[in-house]
Amino acid sequence: MTMSKVRAGQRKFRSAVLALAAVLASGAPAVLAQPAAPALAPQAVQLSPEQLIAAADLLARADEHGLSPAAYLPARLREPGALPGPEDHAAVVAGLLRYARDVHVGRMDASEFPKIWQLRPDPYDPTGELSRALASGRLEPWLESLAPRYSGYAALKKGLTKYRQIAANGGWTAIPEGPDLALGASGPRVAALRARLVAEDPAAHGPAVFDTSLQQAVVRAQKRYGMKPDGIVGKPTLAALNVPAEQRVQQIVANMERWRWMPQKMPATRVQVNSGAAIVTLFRDDKPVLSMKAVSGKPGDETPMLVSEIHSVVLNPPWNVPTSIASEELWPKERKNPGYLERAGYRVISTEGGSRLQQRPGPDSALGLYKFDFENPFAVYLHDTPAKTGFERVARQASHGCVRIEKPAELARALLAGDPKWTPEAIADAVAGGETQRVRLPSGVPVYILYWTAFAGADGQMNFRTDPYGWDKLLLQKVGALGSGKQVVARN
Repeated sequence: MTMSKVRAGQRKFRSAVLALAAVLASGAPAVLAQPAAPALAPQAVQLSPEQLIAAADLLARADEHGLSPAAYLPARLREPGALPGPEDHAAVVAGLLRYARDVHVGRMDASEFPKIWQLRPDPYDPTGELSRALASGRLEPWLESLAPRYSGYAALKKGLTKYRQIAANGGWTAIPEGPDLALGASGPRVAALRARLVAEDPAAHGPAVFDTSLQQAVVRAQKRYGMKPDGIVGKPTLAALNVPAEQRVQQIVANMERWRWMPQKMPATRVQVNSGAAIVTLFRDDKPVLSMKAVSGKPGDETPMLVSEIHSVVLNPPWNVPTSIASEELWPKERKNPGYLERAGYRVISTEGGSRLQQRPGPDSALGLYKFDFENPFAVYLHDTPAKTGFERVARQASHGCVRIEKPAELARALLAGDPKWTPEAIADAVAGGETQRVRLPSGVPVYILYWTAFAGADGQMNFRTDPYGWDKLLLQKVGALGSGKQVVARN
């Protein structure tokens, strides 16, 4: 690479840094437009014969990362035993640059991201890094370093291999419809259930009767699918078990793609929300210290993917009702049952633009006793709720977009632990007093609202959710992987 091209790359990098600094200084969400795939200049990169072979071999194994070798190599070089020659140099270099970008920051351009997907990767052009890796003789280590360095991604990569093998072996046979299956049942459907569970859980081996070992295997499966672990195979459990193995492969591929949008390293202290599984976790020193169920947005009012910073805890928050909720839900109730709004603690308040409904703070308020604020363009936040039964539901996507949390008092105490004024006793007294108080955190705590529908549990087993927002399917369509066996099924 010439010095002029190196300097041009440096200027491009400095421009990106300055743009990010300007966004952060303005207080706006830090989202930079990602450019289209980098302009490829194969003639500027020279591979030795050994490097050419190593590069072609790695590109042929792109499916290990849920990518398609066909996107990076000509058909001849995807054949078993095929070796590249000098005539393949330009194609391999072009594929190498494209692969480096795809595995590092994903396959989508900025224009392809829906507005609600605010979690997006930084711009990335691998040309300079490739040149340096070649010059230092570190092509293979550099290529291996490009994928996300998170344990969550590594677990999905391992799961991809397992589920592709299951699919290649014929997948699993669907369990026929019928009455609920529970302890003491027997017959062909129980034998089919046992065989189905063994496909994912070898410990489920046993006789073709619904004994305690099979019940325990059903409970393990229900936990993996985020269901009530009652050991009974009803319609919801049956539906989860009958999802084809190929579809589970595609879920894993979609979630691997989203990992590529993550920053290279997350802060060690953070609040992490998984709207797909409706779970909230507080991390300290990169370890989970507090986890709880949540209720995230319902389909049509999806909770956005974003990164921000919790700056305040509001004790006894009033609820400023969004206009859409007021007009579509609350005023119709008032017209049907006059006096409803007053009895429920609502009042009309004046604003610069006219008026709006506000609900008084208190334990019966829609926001409960705690609210956790962070800047974002969607006016969403985390909050308490008086509707505690919602946390017992299997599918917990039911809000208007904000995230209701199961343990708000515990989260408030944890976030304010660095402030000597706000001891647990002081927080409890303030809440009991009923007065609204906005408490600034000693230092902001990053919050990541993510969407994971496939992830590994503590035991290493793959967990799946139902893709409540349909975002797995949408993502796979956008990257051209939906329904393409060449892209989602392992090579033989």
